[in-house]
Amino acid sequence: MKFTNLMKKKGEKLEPYEFLVTPEFNQQYLFAVEDFHPRYWDEKYGQPIVHPSLLLNQSNATRSPGFCLPPGVAAIHTQDETQFINPGKVGKRFKVTWEIVEEYDKRGRHYQVIDTVVVDEDGTEILRRRAHVTYFQGKGGE
Repeated sequence: MKFTNLMKKKGEKLEPYEFLVTPEFNQQYLFAVEDFHPRYWDEKYGQPIVHPSLLLNQSNATRSPGFCLPPGVAAIHTQDETQFINPGKVGKRFKVTWEIVEEYDKRGRHYQVIDTVVVDEDGTEILRRRAHVTYFQGKGGE
């Protein structure tokens, strides 16, 4: 079953998402993942950096304010390639953009490939991702 009408098509972009990583936000994340390395909070190591998995979490396509699926349909993240270009600094605002760059069918499922870029408020590129996503419709979505 194809869900080609669920999201935008190849070449189209999702609505950008912006978020601010305050020291408190980063610290809550550090507690959640139980990673207390001083580079994330102690200024004697320089300006604290944002935990990399927080940036990954905030850059999922489902964070786009325009991301929406019909009831009973789920997006399934099937593959991801990520490049960390620069460390994100705590106290900065970040902007995430997404573009659908490819669509293909495999084993009876329709997939989309989504390129993601995260930049900070100064325009510094922080990370790039290429995620492969497919869709599943359960009984409630019929």
